[in-house]
Amino acid sequence: MLNTLQQNHSMNLILASKQDLAGMNIAHHLTELFDFEKIQENHYICKDCFLAFIEKDSVYAEFVEKEFDREIDFIIFASRHSSEAGVPSLTAHTPGNFGAADFGGSPEEICFSNPTAQKLALKELQTQKNELNLDFEVSMEATHHGPLTGKLTMFIEIGSHKEQWTNKKAGEAVAVSLMKATEYQKYTFPKAVGIGGGHYCQKHTRVMLFRTHAIGHVLAKYVPVTKENVTKAVNRNGGCDAFILDWKGTPQRSAVAEMLEEFSLPIFKAKTLLR
Repeated sequence: MLNTLQQNHSMNLILASKQDLAGMNIAHHLTELFDFEKIQENHYICKDCFLAFIEKDSVYAEFVEKEFDREIDFIIFASRHSSEAGVPSLTAHTPGNFGAADFGGSPEEICFSNPTAQKLALKELQTQKNELNLDFEVSMEATHHGPLTGKLTMFIEIGSHKEQWTNKKAGEAVAVSLMKATEYQKYTFPKAVGIGGGHYCQKHTRVMLFRTHAIGHVLAKYVPVTKENVTKAVNRNGGCDAFILDWKGTPQRSAVAEMLEEFSLPIFKAKTLLR
């Protein structure tokens, strides 16, 4: 156990991997912009936020909360995002695997989502992008990769190549947005699970940015939208008031809609909400 400050009140655990250029960039800006006090090597504290640097890559930090001798409510990984397309991006999502565990986590296991925090993070990323004049796309991602944890968990990322990972303005934008996400307990939004669309779930992103719903887990079109997978998403969504579908981006959508009706929750087409 790491004997950090032993206090009973719950904390937001912010983690950055030393292997991760973007994570270290974001963490640097957290310590520069906010009142983080160094309490020991690799550990900083600011009010109800505890920042730690870890050795392993974030996607493999399984049940990392057990390494800290304190009560943790919410884990935020400050991280890089990689893509072959190389689009400069600022992203947020919940980790988990609906299928195989190719990059950390466990097969067919997903983390607990924090839809409100994700909404706050994305909206602030959009604000920071505009204020800092950043030529980056702001996007929610579908649920993917590890690690698996036992707490509410979110990734907030800079993508997609080294040039962006080390961009100082991007580091600042994500640091400010990350801290905004830690205020999630002050806000109440209707919560939803997203269905369909591509990995960068554009319609769900627009709902998050411009409409009232906060979306937690998203099952992209490459994930089998089975009753089992949807049940997992609902149970680990921190509450679910509705399903929001990218209708055109949902394979076998009529059968999916029929199955979703068994959950007795409202079903909205994202396109309808965005009119």
